[in-house]
Amino acid sequence: MYGIEEAACAPENFFAGNFPIAKDFGAVLSGTTIHKHAPIVMNASAIKEAAADTLDDLVGIAADESSGGEVAYYLTGEFSMEALYLPSGVTAEALKPACRKLGIFLKEVN
Repeated sequence: MYGIEEAACAPENFFAGNFPIAKDFGAVLSGTTIHKHAPIVMNASAIKEAAADTLDDLVGIAADESSGGEVAYYLTGEFSMEALYLPSGVTAEALKPACRKLGIFLKEVN
């Protein structure tokens, strides 16, 4: 007959403060995927996810997922460390100093 619909809501707590947020966008390197909330670097022509040896070239944190075209990314802000997507070999502790230089502050929210 009639049933009660159940819905679940899993809010994402990515923002961890009220430090001013600035965004930009850029072209994604052909053939690569950018995960949502991943640290990103930019070479001469395009954006890709950061690796452990490229953290000095960090430009921001991806605002959304992209597998081609362009991706929006955060240049500044306060974000939850737990909500970050960390590429293989990248740790939150190694990422914190590189982010701090840009005005991106990673915090433990939980």
